[in-house]
This record gives sequence, structure tokens and C-alpha cells, in this order.
Amino acid sequence: MLPSLRLGQYIVEGLLGPGGLTETYLAHLAPDVTGEFAQAMAGQLFALKLLRSDRVAAGDYAKVAQRFLDAGRQLREFHRPGFGKVVDLSDDPAATFIVTEHVGGTDLARLAEQSRAGRSDGAVVDPVLAGLIGSEIAHLLHVGHSAKPILCHLGLAPQNVMLKETGEVVLLDAGIASALRAITEQPAERWSFVAPELQGVDASAAVLSDRQGVAADLYALGALIHFLVTGHVPAVAPAQARRQRTTMADIPHVSSNLGAALRTLLSLDPEDRPPSAAVLVDWLASGVDAARDRRQLIAEGLRAAETGTLRASESVPATAAQPPRALPSIKPPILAGSARESLRVVKPAATVFPSRRRGLIAGGVLATVLVVAGLGAMMAPGLLPGRKRTAHVREREQGSSQSIEMRPVTLPRGGEQAEPKGGEEPRSQDPALGESVHLRVAGHLIVETVPPGATVWVDGAIKGKTFADIVVGEGGHRIVVIAAGHRMFRDVVDTSRGAIVRRTLAPIDPPTRGNGFVDVDCLTVGKLPILLDEEETGLLCPAKMLPTTAGKHLVGIFVPQERRTVLVETTVAMGGKPSVVKFSE
Repeated sequence: MLPSLRLGQYIVEGLLGPGGLTETYLAHLAPDVTGEFAQAMAGQLFALKLLRSDRVAAGDYAKVAQRFLDAGRQLREFHRPGFGKVVDLSDDPAATFIVTEHVGGTDLARLAEQSRAGRSDGAVVDPVLAGLIGSEIAHLLHVGHSAKPILCHLGLAPQNVMLKETGEVVLLDAGIASALRAITEQPAERWSFVAPELQGVDASAAVLSDRQGVAADLYALGALIHFLVTGHVPAVAPAQARRQRTTMADIPHVSSNLGAALRTLLSLDPEDRPPSAAVLVDWLASGVDAARDRRQLIAEGLRAAETGTLRASESVPATAAQPPRALPSIKPPILAGSARESLRVVKPAATVFPSRRRGLIAGGVLATVLVVAGLGAMMAPGLLPGRKRTAHVREREQGSSQSIEMRPVTLPRGGEQAEPKGGEEPRSQDPALGESVHLRVAGHLIVETVPPGATVWVDGAIKGKTFADIVVGEGGHRIVVIAAGHRMFRDVVDTSRGAIVRRTLAPIDPPTRGNGFVDVDCLTVGKLPILLDEEETGLLCPAKMLPTTAGKHLVGIFVPQERRTVLVETTVAMGGKPSVVKFSE
């Protein structure tokens, strides 16, 4: 117990959660605190994470406190939606703590406890609900992994993943647990969700590479999902065979999709895990493409767990009991960095929530998703650098219209595509992908994407939406694949012997912050991607009230018909009146 109910400028209300070296308390500002901070935070509750000096050897305290505060400062600078926001720190040796906004809701440990009593099929949390939660966690991990500098959590555990009533997932204490875990004596359970290669390792002192941090977070994601579905963490025995053994095959209604994801996430070799968290978003989402729909289903699952209304007999329709197609016995290509392997994954039949059986993932329909190597290849090539900007309208040609001889692209380990040389667009390889699923036919182009429904342009004309099997004639063809909320994919393919293109499109969160707005108008509706300051926004023209900062900006659209980007410079004023940019395309 604390000798006083006051810590710095905060009044402690009670204990939220015990820890090893830290304890987290519910707190609020003391009534005598004044100033701008007090005005901005009036009436708010906080989670105050106190470093317990009585649990650290005197000679180690300075080092431990420095690690603790450095992690807190990094998280404070990083702040993004979906991560617990650090609002204050105290470096007082008598009371060293980190203060974050209090996030109300249910953590994953509590969800598992609530769900256990409502099921009789061997699962704890319904596997589809666990997959949806995992999809949202994967999205947040990707946000952290894409930041500069990178933010890896390295401490994922059921207690620091919160589910709000709205279904929103919030990650707490990113980077904090890992900063302390190895430099003082920690109980065994503190290592339960840590990747095998980091067991007993001081992650901070080891100076992990970005890839090592990403791989460790992905293992922890798999361990979390495994915990939700089985009630226990996966057993790790590095001395055994390299293939990680899990108990997923013993649980009814676990789709091959989720089972394949867990096998790869829980691989003992970090290089066998996915190259990026982004690919897991759609892989785990059970066919629910929109984030708002995933959150709505998570919210319904939370309510069902809390009230005990969900039963195993209601979880999955009878059609889902039919065994899914077997997965091929190959190393999943998105993990291997090989461009010549493919993986067939069968999505589950329907949602687990009774009130939404006829909703987004209802109907008992099995969809086949093919996840392919070379995640980096899905990224659209950037706008050509080094060109001098002209006045008002800037137009830049994107490559030439000549046929290009096809050459294989070597993918480095980790799945990122090598940079094209000489300013040319990335070249497709001539892949022998999924020959047992789709046969290549001379003059035919097959395009599959995750998510499906993306618009396919071939040589400047719309040819359909994915899945698309298009007769284009033999020779080289320029393709552009466009889906709202995702980066464009552009490539040149040779269809002399037929071509198959399968890509997971990279998601983009549209701009949501700014003190000014832009309206973007064009003649073509819902087809041309919008760029802001030469970066894709994930939005399609036209768009209203696109938020951005006040000042000068370049607003553009990419025109697939002409393989060019049109840019217009505009000045955005502060306030609610938008700057209007009109295009003639």
C-alpha cells in the first residue's frame, strides 16, 4: 500500500492492476492543480503506472528508472489512435511514474474468463471473434511498425489489450514492459507471450533490428489469439523440431484460415513469420473487410460474452462443420520470401454472432483467399522524383508505353521488393503460382486481390473487378489495381503465356486530422485515387472535407488512362471552409 493517496499532482483512487516492477492505479488530478494542463484534463481519469522502488535493488534503480522513462517518452511522442496516450511523466526518484489516459473496457484476460463459461466445444473465445480481434491488433501493430522511428510493442499480453464497448481495440504500454523485463528478476509469466528468440534476452540492450522487432510482435499476436481460443499460451520447446506445434487442430470450427495464420505466426524461426503485420489484417478478419464492421462485430461479441448469451451451438451454422479444404503442405509463401509458392486458404462460413448471421459474413459461403509472396511488390511505385514543379498544374508521365521484356524480381528475405533500376516501373516475374487452382492461358490475365472487388485497369481501360479473368491478348500490358482505402498496385505483365497476378493490397488510413479542409472534385466518380502532397490518401475522387493542415498543399489525382498524375497547388485556410480543387478528368 502507498503511504499517501497523492502522487505528484495526482490523487490515487485505487489499484487497476499489479505488475512485477510496476503497479497501475486509477487516478485523477488533484483539485489544487492549475494551468493549461489542468484545464485540458479537467474531469478525466488516468492510469498511473508507478515504478516500485522497493522492488528494485538500490544499485539498479537509476538504470531501471531511465529505461522506464525513456519508453514512456517514446510512447508519448508516438501517439496514434488505438494506442494508450501518455500525458505525463515523473522522474522524481521518490515517485517515478508514467501517466496515460484511462481506457475503459475489457482486457483480453477478462474476455477469456467471461467467454469460457458460455462454450462447450473446447474453445474459450469463439475463433471467429478471436480472429477479428487479432485483425484489429495486427492493424495497430502495422501502424507502429510503419512509424519513423519504428515502435514495436514487444510486450503484448492479455492485460494490455483493451476492448472498448464500441469494439475498438487499444494497445497499452507499448515498449514499456520490454524495457524492464530482462534487467531485473521477473516472474515466468512475464515471458509467456515473448517470442522464443527473445526469451531471457534484454531487448533494449540487444538493439534489435526493425525486422527482429516486427517478427517478435507477430509471434506475440499469434500467442494472444492462441490464448483466446484455447485458454493457454502455446508451448515453446526450441530443442524440438523447428515446426511449432499448436493445439488448434483439436478445436472444432477453427477455420483453415485461422489455423494457417497461427502456424505461421507461431513459427520458431522468426524468418518464417509474415514480413509485415499488414498482411494479417485481412487474413484474420473472416471476410469482414471494413474496420467499422469488424469493430461492430467485436462489440457484439463482447456483449454476448458479458451476458453469457452466446453458446457454442449458436456460434457457427451447420454448414461450417464441413471440413475445409486441406492446406497444401508447403511453407507459406508470404513468410518464405519465395516468389514461386502459393497458399490456398479457406475462409470460415459465417459470423459467430446470432444477431448478425445474415450480416457481413453470413450465409454460409466459403470464400477462397490466395495469399502470395512478395508483399512489398503490392506497393505502388512512387511518383517520379527529381522533376521540377511547374506553375499551378503539374503533370508527369509514368513510364513509357513500349512493351517491356519480363524479368524475374528477386525478393529479399522479409518480402520487400527490390527497388526498380533506371526509373522504370517494377517488373513482374513470370510466376508459376497456383497452377492447380487457375491455369494460365496465352492472352489471358487473371487478377486476384485481398480485399476482393478492386478495380482492374489494363492499358488505360477498366476491365472489371477482382477476381478478374480478362482476355487482353498476348504481349506486355500495363495494369493498375485500385481499391478505396488501399494503395494502388501498378505493374507491367507479359501475357504471352498467360499471367496470374495475386496481391494483398496495402491498407491506408485516410487523413483524419487537420485545422483545414479540401474538397476534391472531378468528372470521373469513384475511380481516380486522390493524392495529398504526393502521398496516396486511400480516397477516390470526388471527396469532401478532406482534413489537412492550413497552408500550401499539392492536391492530385492519378489518371490510369494516361498513366499520369495531375497535381494542383492550393492554399488551405484554417477553419471549416474548405479549399476547392477541381479536375477536368
